[in-house]
Amino acid sequence: MNEVMTEPEAAQYLRLSTKTLQRRRRDGQIAYIRDGGIRYLMPDLQAYLEARRTPVTTFPPPPQKSKYRTAMTRDHDVVDLLFG
Repeated sequence: MNEVMTEPEAAQYLRLSTKTLQRRRRDGQIAYIRDGGIRYLMPDLQAYLEARRTPVTTFPPPPQKSKYRTAMTRDHDVVDLLFG
């Protein structure tokens, strides 16, 4: 059997404010039942969440090596520079 929720219960389930839930209902984003008040079915709330789900993206590629050469300093290079 489908669980029926009131507007405050549905908002709490979706972790939305009741105002945001009302706005999403008015915009046609969430299905509802009008039966002496506004009611929501659990499958409709789950469908709303599923529709807003974003797919997992792949990891970004590794950083590329710089096209500019970097100065390599080694201990013996510094010694040669100082003491020739």
